[in-house]
Amino acid sequence: MTKKRDLSHDPGKIAVSRLEKETGAVVKEPGGRLSVALAYPNQYEIGMSNLGLQKIYHLFNRRDDVSCERVFLPSPKEIEFLKKNKRPLESMETGRALRTFDLLAFSITFEMDYINVLTMLDLAKIPFKDRTFDDPMIVAGGICVTLNPELMAPFLDLAFIGEGEGVVDTFVDALLMSGTFSMSPFGGLPGVYAPSAYSPEYTKEGAIERIEIKSGFPEKIGRVWAKDYKDNPNVTVIETPDTVFGDMILIETGKGCGRHCRFCAAGYAYRPTRFASYETLTEKIDEALADERKIGLVGSNISDHPDMERIFEYIVNKGGKFSVSSMRIDRLTDTTLELMLRGGCKTITVAPEAGTESLRRRINKDISDETIIEAARLIGKTSAFDLKLYFLVGLPGETQKDVEGIVELVESIQGAMVTASKERGTVGKIRVSVNGFVPKPFTPFQWEPYAGIKEVGDKLKIVKSGLKKTPGVTVQTSSARYDYVQTLLSVGDRRVAEVLQLAHKYDGDWFKAIKQTDIDCDFFVTRRKSVNEILPWSFIDHGLRDDYLSHDSERSEKGKVIAECPPPDEKCDRCGQFDCGMSH
Repeated sequence: MTKKRDLSHDPGKIAVSRLEKETGAVVKEPGGRLSVALAYPNQYEIGMSNLGLQKIYHLFNRRDDVSCERVFLPSPKEIEFLKKNKRPLESMETGRALRTFDLLAFSITFEMDYINVLTMLDLAKIPFKDRTFDDPMIVAGGICVTLNPELMAPFLDLAFIGEGEGVVDTFVDALLMSGTFSMSPFGGLPGVYAPSAYSPEYTKEGAIERIEIKSGFPEKIGRVWAKDYKDNPNVTVIETPDTVFGDMILIETGKGCGRHCRFCAAGYAYRPTRFASYETLTEKIDEALADERKIGLVGSNISDHPDMERIFEYIVNKGGKFSVSSMRIDRLTDTTLELMLRGGCKTITVAPEAGTESLRRRINKDISDETIIEAARLIGKTSAFDLKLYFLVGLPGETQKDVEGIVELVESIQGAMVTASKERGTVGKIRVSVNGFVPKPFTPFQWEPYAGIKEVGDKLKIVKSGLKKTPGVTVQTSSARYDYVQTLLSVGDRRVAEVLQLAHKYDGDWFKAIKQTDIDCDFFVTRRKSVNEILPWSFIDHGLRDDYLSHDSERSEKGKVIAECPPPDEKCDRCGQFDCGMSH
């Protein structure tokens, strides 16, 4: 008797099932169009929760001359099925082999997903390097690539620098006009970087000495921005219940953040801060509520939207429910919390980041302990909200007292919530998330080192053990080894691609890969860089003045804070040559 083949992990069958539950997907007739496979290097549930991916899918497919399909990292069982049955990775919409597309475009949100890019290329039977014109052109965009594309440079034909809304149409026009997949038509195209045209040369110590650039390509790659953002915020395009947010419509309230937290890439990579207009947001809210859907408000800085309370009030007055990705501690008021309660919010997420006021000043998060504890009291008084707190350890200038301060601050927060909720008799739980500081390009801390596996590990243990017996508090920490690898991928250059390729070969064993190479990874991870050094991402122009970040790094060492950005309708050139008016 012939044994039946198990199809429960067949990616093709799973794709059909997912498509049946979706609304908004686009399937075009083949032929006569540029064929694009839009790839997210993580699993479907995570990728479909990403508004950036959904926006790019919409931008490609709104063109009659482009057909864009999606592909995601298969689950381990699906990968096993593909290998066992010798099948290549295929697109979701039509089941077409990826290697037959004209363009394979990766949207990369997290550095740790770099390894998944190689996994997907491997499954698609597309060479990592030395591809021919018979292979798809491989391009990538997303926040990681915008900050530092160099680690992925050996595997990419092109990288998109900036917001996809500002580059998709110009890129497709140039590609179709050229009729070729050579790199020369893209020299000087805003927001497009061709790694093969740039050849770094290194000093004997390992730093970049100079970059040899081919004729026709610019010395600096200028990042691009979305146009008319206030009227065109990112929203859910394809609706599906199979996301990490469930059956929820996501609406982005703004891009960027004007608070200048010195460790945070989002506050610099998305400058200038822009907010979607109240009129546009209420229009999107009405569309979601018409389908009786819960609304997820997302953004780097929802709390600073000039109409935040009006937006909350609009939703609840319409009988809707909503959630908020995170809130600024100093923006929590009785009114805000009451609206969040009426809107069905169960958890309040805030990020003190550091345990003491002095360290918070160094990272430009100038919030007093008193303000934090008062916010906890308001939360406890309003409802049995759960509270999620984010902290970092290993920050520049951090002391033992700062780490112990996290424990003391959480205990004070818990005490304030309990006291304020006594009359009601119920109090929410507190979940504390603690991660190691990972330096990011284009921040004032880009020159700083990772504190080291042992030091970060010891600090994580201090927090975890210190809060072990605190009632109603749970602590989740990152892995210090994981943070080391993330730093390597965040600030490494194209030489580190060898480590990445070996890690793929060794099924994600990063430290085995590191040991197998001659690359000194500590050179990238635990060494403090000179402010005069050519960094792997120095060829990117994010619009910031050359000395802005280094001067702010000096201010940090002195514990000086800088004021937040002015409202978006006011002109400002404090940090660069941005047009900070409402044209954005």
